[in-house]
Amino acid sequence: MTAKAVRNKGRVIDRTPGVSREQGAINRRNKIEPSKRSSDGTKGYTRAINRLLKLQEMEAALVDAEMKRCAAEEELFFKLPDRVASGTTFEEKSFGYSVPSDQEIYRDLSSIVVSLALFDGNKMLFACSGIPLPRGNSKLHLTRFVTSAHLVAEFNKNRNKDEQLRIEVCLPDRRTIDGLLGLYDDDIAIVTSLGLQFAVHPVDLDLEATVVGPDDSVLSVGRAFKSGSLMTMDASRIISDGTWVSDSQNFSEAVLGGPLMVKTINGNGVRFLGMNLGCYHEDANVKYRFLPQKLLHERLKHFQILNPKELHFREYSLPKDVSSIVPSGFVRTINRMKSLGYPMPPPLMLELNGQLLNDFEGYFGEVRAWKGYPFGYPPVGSEKCVWEHLSKEVVTNISRRVVKLASFNGPSRFFACTGLLIRWHAHTFILTSASLVRSRLHHEKIDNSLTIEVFLPPNQRVSGTLALYNLNYNFAIVSVEKNFHAVRPEDIFNESPKAFEKVIAVGRDADQGLLMASIGEVKRRNKDTKLNCRDLKLSTCKINKAGIGGPLVDVDGSLVGMNFYDGSKLTPFLPKSKIVNALRGVKNFALPLKRFFFLPVICLF
Repeated sequence: MTAKAVRNKGRVIDRTPGVSREQGAINRRNKIEPSKRSSDGTKGYTRAINRLLKLQEMEAALVDAEMKRCAAEEELFFKLPDRVASGTTFEEKSFGYSVPSDQEIYRDLSSIVVSLALFDGNKMLFACSGIPLPRGNSKLHLTRFVTSAHLVAEFNKNRNKDEQLRIEVCLPDRRTIDGLLGLYDDDIAIVTSLGLQFAVHPVDLDLEATVVGPDDSVLSVGRAFKSGSLMTMDASRIISDGTWVSDSQNFSEAVLGGPLMVKTINGNGVRFLGMNLGCYHEDANVKYRFLPQKLLHERLKHFQILNPKELHFREYSLPKDVSSIVPSGFVRTINRMKSLGYPMPPPLMLELNGQLLNDFEGYFGEVRAWKGYPFGYPPVGSEKCVWEHLSKEVVTNISRRVVKLASFNGPSRFFACTGLLIRWHAHTFILTSASLVRSRLHHEKIDNSLTIEVFLPPNQRVSGTLALYNLNYNFAIVSVEKNFHAVRPEDIFNESPKAFEKVIAVGRDADQGLLMASIGEVKRRNKDTKLNCRDLKLSTCKINKAGIGGPLVDVDGSLVGMNFYDGSKLTPFLPKSKIVNALRGVKNFALPLKRFFFLPVICLF
């Protein structure tokens, strides 16, 4: 075969008689171009499909990581049981006698009693009564009811992974509204409904305690949920300050949480005596426990329900011996908050979409993913084009010397911040904030019970040990129990000072260790910061709490200082010169001699 034949093999040659050479070339080109366009279209479609599959893979990886994290938190804190097969539906039982609406006593009693029912989806599991409370000083339009803690016991007993438990309130006008179960103790529980409900009349608990006369009659009052009927039952006698006996041997849950009233013989209406808590059988009688008016008033003041002096949501803590129910649908949220070491939210904060302030999560500046980041594109930060101010080598150096740190109190995180790998005494240490290990109760002390975890992406996670701290400057030196690989610690002692126009605050996010950078400039200090240290300087870089302890660098990547955070528009930082001088003043510092080592902690003041 000739060379020309080889070249023409497989080629389409137009041999139409009477066609010129030029026309033949045009015809051949027209036949080839549609084939080429078809090939390009197929390749573009294939690339689009591959991108879609890659995004689906990344999304699946993120979902899988979150599910594993939730499962681990459930094992540590609170795990909901699997759904139990439904049994018989709860059946309400009447007690005493129904009060017709045309009776005078109906007008006295109806507005102070509601029915509270627990549902799993559309199935009723339990129902009892409740008493409306004074509004108090709440700025929100809320209506609160006090009831027996038996409602909480039934709520907790019936919890399951479906998380469909809910409370409904039957008002005196037979309308039903949603209720939110909140604070409780061993005796009472609080249910809250949104909005002011004018169909109910709060019980006045500020009145003097009611004295039962020898000729007065005592009534137990409750309300049925489905029918809305008001029911009363005579109490044959009160045998102690917190117990009464009924002549009837029948028991109804509608008694629980309902009021115990005194009907005076002189016809002055009815007065509140207390609230029914529970019942028990003894000596062939049904005996009921109740909480007298005075004790109920004191208990509600302890709950901070009745006219609290001032309620600070940011500093809220549960009163002693008082618990708060974890609302349906928020178990994972509470587990995550416990895992991250945040305080439990005040009642209704979750249901009303309350926001957690000053947390460690979130991002600042421009976010940069580490190599091999499996969850797609990094989140969008508050700034753009920050990293482009740095050379590729500087970015690499930063990524190999800036680490994420967290301290833990048992399984719960105590603090999270950023650190910088430095060379000191010919070894690698981590420079970071002493807030990592400061005691929350005694800020002038270190909490030695905390454990420290250090993370350098993509997969180097080691334990750290506090080696040295300075509480005046609030910095700490942390050693690690095994060496990092492929790191570039900074030698902060061998660099001479130089002028710089732009500075960059660097940190790692508290969750996945993504790099964050915010650009700004050093400002002349003309005001005090919230942090009590005159040696601090300020920059216009904007960071969040995760950036505490992170480095402030110039465009060459050299350390300018260590960042702090006070929530203001400017970022305080401790200049490098102060850190270097403090470290140079350390005497008799024990150096590690083995790969695994523990150093005696040195305190610098």
